[in-house]
Amino acid sequence: MFDSTASLLDATGAPLTDDSLVAVRAEPTAYNSDEDGNGDAVSYPDETPIPLVASDDGAVGIGAPIGQDDSDFNYGNEEFLLNILDAEAGGPAVVFDEGHGQFYDTDSFSAFIGYAENNGYEITATTDITGSLAETDAAIITSPADAFSTAERDALAGFVESGGALLLFDQSDFSNHDATSNLNAIAEAIGVKFRFNDDQVYDPENNLYADFVPVTSAFNTAFDYFADRDGLGLELDPQKTYTVEVVKVTDGDTVDVRFEGGQEVAIRVLGIDTPETGSATDTERAEEWEGIGSYDYLEKAGNAATEFASTELSPGDSVDLSFDTNEPVRDEFGRLLGYLTYDADGSGTRETLYNRHVIEAGHARVYDSGLARHDDFLATELDAREDGRNVWDESDPGDSEPIRNDPVEELFVPRAAIVESTRGDLDERVPVRAEDTAATPNASLIAVDDDAGVALVGSPLVDEAYETAEGYPVDTSGYGNYVFLTQLLSRTAAIGAEGPPSHAGPPDHAGPPDHAGPPDHAGPPDNHSRGGPPPHAGPPDHAGPPERDEPEEYGDAPILIDGGHGQFEASYALSAEDAAYYQRYLEGVGIAFEGINEPGSDVGTELLDEARALLITAPSEAYTDAELAAVRTFRENGGAVVLLGGAVPETARANLNAIADALGSDLRLGEAVTDETNNVNDDPSILVTSNFTERFMLFDTYTGETEYENE
Repeated sequence: MFDSTASLLDATGAPLTDDSLVAVRAEPTAYNSDEDGNGDAVSYPDETPIPLVASDDGAVGIGAPIGQDDSDFNYGNEEFLLNILDAEAGGPAVVFDEGHGQFYDTDSFSAFIGYAENNGYEITATTDITGSLAETDAAIITSPADAFSTAERDALAGFVESGGALLLFDQSDFSNHDATSNLNAIAEAIGVKFRFNDDQVYDPENNLYADFVPVTSAFNTAFDYFADRDGLGLELDPQKTYTVEVVKVTDGDTVDVRFEGGQEVAIRVLGIDTPETGSATDTERAEEWEGIGSYDYLEKAGNAATEFASTELSPGDSVDLSFDTNEPVRDEFGRLLGYLTYDADGSGTRETLYNRHVIEAGHARVYDSGLARHDDFLATELDAREDGRNVWDESDPGDSEPIRNDPVEELFVPRAAIVESTRGDLDERVPVRAEDTAATPNASLIAVDDDAGVALVGSPLVDEAYETAEGYPVDTSGYGNYVFLTQLLSRTAAIGAEGPPSHAGPPDHAGPPDHAGPPDHAGPPDNHSRGGPPPHAGPPDHAGPPERDEPEEYGDAPILIDGGHGQFEASYALSAEDAAYYQRYLEGVGIAFEGINEPGSDVGTELLDEARALLITAPSEAYTDAELAAVRTFRENGGAVVLLGGAVPETARANLNAIADALGSDLRLGEAVTDETNNVNDDPSILVTSNFTERFMLFDTYTGETEYENE
């Protein structure tokens, strides 16, 4: 694993292609770039493998400081470096240069130094590299901000010529923090056949958590650097609890701990999020914090959360670390994702769960991932918000200004799929169709089943990935997706059936429609002609759902979105964490928006009892019978169920269709549909349409007062 690495060149400054010199290359998916933009990087051609480690006559050049303490040692970097010392050094004495303004010093390499010393090496820091070489077997030099003198370079040349080992560590040219010219002056003086490139290597496919942290297994095993040995990597059992020592509190949701074996790792406190502080405030999203718009306020709240964590978790304290089987052990940054249980009252017993306690104190919000404790944590957060504790003191979502609440002129439909019926033609139950330019002209994109109290949308219609603030290149804020979905949710709740359809259980047609492809749509119905009733006999005799108390203030009867069935981890599905901008829209029209993970649990049932609608996007994990029963009960009590699909994997589509089936609906998610003409960003999978059936009354500004008609 190479965190922010440069590549290497040959002695003439051209791409290094000599296999006898290259020990490690990046994967073929990597490329390099002149990150600092000063024009001094050498580009590697697409078909030329990029070298990251080179070795020549006892001198080893490495493109990144791969042994620093924040390395993910599960990748074996420390084992690799120790193998280099074993292969190149003639003895145990190693000096680490700190005399040339290096950022990476012995403090930065403390974990590796301890590991090497446990394996028989003696590593000492020096500010006098010339005077230290006579008594050492190997020397380590990280990117030197200050140039080595001619005398120092000559001393290094003599040291290598006499059989000494020299490890030279570069770093990428990000923000021009590298010291490539100073390292190359050393390489030239000692006469090796490699040089360092003033660049940064990226790999969009093979990386740890970002493309500037490439990982590779492209090793040249002609070098004796790759033997497997016991390293610093932690083999953790997610079923076990580990007692660890607090080393440092970084902020309210990140804590460094030390394991019994001496390994220090960062813990991302699972299931919570505290406001960002310092330089990280650039990544803050106020939309995630209900009723809060001030970034200055959030930063102050983040500092308060850090103070709270520092008070609760002091260096030297023992805490119990455990994991959640619904979540990975590590996040994309290599941090452990864990629960921390500690002694909060000084009684000598560790019984307080920090994750919940920081939410209870009002310093954190629940992170809407798939964790098992999500709904319990959310109930705790709702109490803190109601009481206005700490960060929630200035939260006033009911006072949020409306945004994007305009009449719907067009929808954009990302990752679009056709909506079908097990009964054949959907007739007049389709409020939105594709344009006639689509691959399936006038395909049904959204359909309603008023008998079952269900609607099905062939798209994750409010995915924040299509927001410019999240990096999408096209401004989609002018489309009416937020208004439309809110109208659809409200209509489904207003017209939803009081109980299940005439059949008491799921219909017999549990599989896909009998036809092999999408229904034959001759075209959209006349938007101004009601026509006759659909063949499924129309709505039951009752006029609508049982009366529900009208919301008196913001937060009553929220919209819930399921995130507990693999949606958070799936790129094609949504949890509340993926719809923060829609949440801010809903605040502006007076509706709360919350996540739910376990609709069949006691807490989940309580959340459903208060909700007006439930959104379910394509789940990679199937609902249990108990969860389906809970959703049926919610629907029977007048709640709306709206399913959001799209072009999704077959398993997720089958799981979504199974929910529709269990609710007694004939609606099914079908195959993907594209449009080469009407689309966003020249992407045929992101349809644009205004092919609406107006009588559904879903296209006006949302006011909460529309009287919908049953079709």
